[in-house]
Amino acid sequence: MTTAQIQQCKVCTKRKFNPSIGLICGITMEKPIFEGNCDEGELDEAEAIRLQKLNEAAQEEEVSSGFFGAEKKGLQKGVLGGAAMIAIAITWFVLGLAANRIFFYPPILFIIGVVALIKGLIEGNYIGDKKRQ
Repeated sequence: MTTAQIQQCKVCTKRKFNPSIGLICGITMEKPIFEGNCDEGELDEAEAIRLQKLNEAAQEEEVSSGFFGAEKKGLQKGVLGGAAMIAIAITWFVLGLAANRIFFYPPILFIIGVVALIKGLIEGNYIGDKKRQ
């Protein structure tokens, strides 16, 4: 069973699940064996939407984790995210100076915040509106 077949069968109204085999065709009650596209299948729109939302959530989770994950999330928040990163960077730097410490990260965060702010202004993304991305 190829990846294309699995993707098509996952959103078919005639799909069935057999615990010993896995995903099966409800017409033949066997693993799908069609070439190209299945002519008998019908799109299950609710399942297709559900899977699309799951994929989007997984992509968002991937962005928010890892190296610079929080910064990537701030970039997506547009002007508001950029302003917040700038404010955090300035506060962190000033508090560090008051404690006779110089941290290397606040200037980096400041630059990322400026980039997010400018990018948000250019795109018209003021508060992280997903429709504008």
